[in-house]
Amino acid sequence: MRWFLMFAIFVGGIFYLINQKKQEAINADKLRLAKADQIKLSEPALPVKQEKSTALKFSQQTLSTLRSLTGDSNEKVRLAAAELLWQIQDENVFELIKGMFETETEASTKKQLIDILKQDKNKQSLALISEALKDYDKETRLKAVETIGTFASKEAIPALNLALKDYEEEVRLRALKAVDTLRKDIEARKTAELQQLQDTQKKPEFTIQ
Repeated sequence: MRWFLMFAIFVGGIFYLINQKKQEAINADKLRLAKADQIKLSEPALPVKQEKSTALKFSQQTLSTLRSLTGDSNEKVRLAAAELLWQIQDENVFELIKGMFETETEASTKKQLIDILKQDKNKQSLALISEALKDYDKETRLKAVETIGTFASKEAIPALNLALKDYEEEVRLRALKAVDTLRKDIEARKTAELQQLQDTQKKPEFTIQ
């Protein structure tokens, strides 16, 4: 009887080791597949635009007034109107801000517009900031390049193509640094996600009999 029990324990131990090896193989395979899909999993697309900051609906008359104020003679009034329209995601805000980049003569105003837009990382803000890369003022273009470099998304890299071809050497160099920053940020995020995935795989699995 004793030999039978020892034999049963021995066989049970073998089965346990085999099952453990199988589980390790399954986990390793999951990790391998996860690594293969890492690029796809860790590169979410930028949202199209920001969510509206308020549920309050303005009347058409108020919206019309706010839109007209983006052309006010006072710089602070223009910027305040643009920021409010951006926050409430007015349906005309894209064209209004794009027009401001084209008509504003002060570089400081255009830089402040970029500061308003950079608070929200989405396709709409990226497209508007990219408009500043066409500006005649070098400092405005540099500001746009640096801001695009903070988007931490592969979608921001093509936006820098214009700056990479800029006639000013400083703008081209800054654009190269921005591309490198984007690359590093994206890779750092992938590494962090992969580490998190590996840590999850290492957690012991408990089976309730």
